[in-house]
Amino acid sequence: MSAADELWNRLEKLGFEKEEKPDGFMPPLPADVTGLDDRQLMVLYGEYVSWTAYAAMRVVEARANERAARQNLNHSTARAALAASTEKTVAGRKAAAAADDQVQEDERKHADTLALVEALEMVHKNAEGRAQFCSRDLSRRQNSAESRYSKWGV
Repeated sequence: MSAADELWNRLEKLGFEKEEKPDGFMPPLPADVTGLDDRQLMVLYGEYVSWTAYAAMRVVEARANERAARQNLNHSTARAALAASTEKTVAGRKAAAAADDQVQEDERKHADTLALVEALEMVHKNAEGRAQFCSRDLSRRQNSAESRYSKWGV
């Protein structure tokens, strides 16, 4: 069981469920949202909110897995350094540990999990920014409609 699975088991006991992956792919932001009617913009906003929640969940999972990969790397490095106790210097033990096959495998796994964390953080930030952009335009439309009504007494 991965660190992320263990985390979700604990969260489910608190009443939280995993976010389901929204259908398809995250939609691109139209070049001109003013061409969308209010309903279309609200649907697009809802899609971005769903993608933001899903991406946030995946970021948390990736961070949990990255911490576990870092812990595995630290453990295998320490074990390899102990196995290299015949080396006379600290630098020699570190070099022997770095050359260990398990340490190299754990370094690769840690680098992969760290790269996934960074990529998912970027996806989350982009989804959140798109949702905020749509929200601002929805608010702008609402405020301009209200000012027209109050201005002309309609």
